[in-house]
Amino acid sequence: MRFFTVHERPGAKIAGGDDIVLICSGFSWSAALFTPIWLIWYRLWLGLALYLLLMLPLGLLLEMIDIADPADLLIGAAIAFLFGCSGADFRRWTLARRGWRLAAVVAAGDAWEAELRYRSLATSSQPPTMAPAMASALPMQGSFDPLPRLV
Repeated sequence: MRFFTVHERPGAKIAGGDDIVLICSGFSWSAALFTPIWLIWYRLWLGLALYLLLMLPLGLLLEMIDIADPADLLIGAAIAFLFGCSGADFRRWTLARRGWRLAAVVAAGDAWEAELRYRSLATSSQPPTMAPAMASALPMQGSFDPLPRLV
């Protein structure tokens, strides 16, 4: 099972309408191996600008100090690993900046199943109940605070 966050376009009139984006949590191989193309594909322009502002001077610096090829490869692999680990977070952050609303977190085997679960939850008139194995899709109400405050 993987977790998907469901984001709704700003101004969407119907919950569970066609204006949703599903983002899978976890490592993104495409973000790690093809970072600039991946950033362009998902229209993450600020991320692309930051990537270029990081990589161009870093490449020039490594060339100027004439670092050994294994170390250069290790630095590139570490940066690719960081992009692979945080690729989904970059997409979520960009959608939030563009006004998209986090609608739900859904546990499913693939994106198709996650969308079906979310749409069935969004169209039902009853609030979700917690099953013994926990509910697979819970709507997000208001803002999400990962660290609850102790009173």
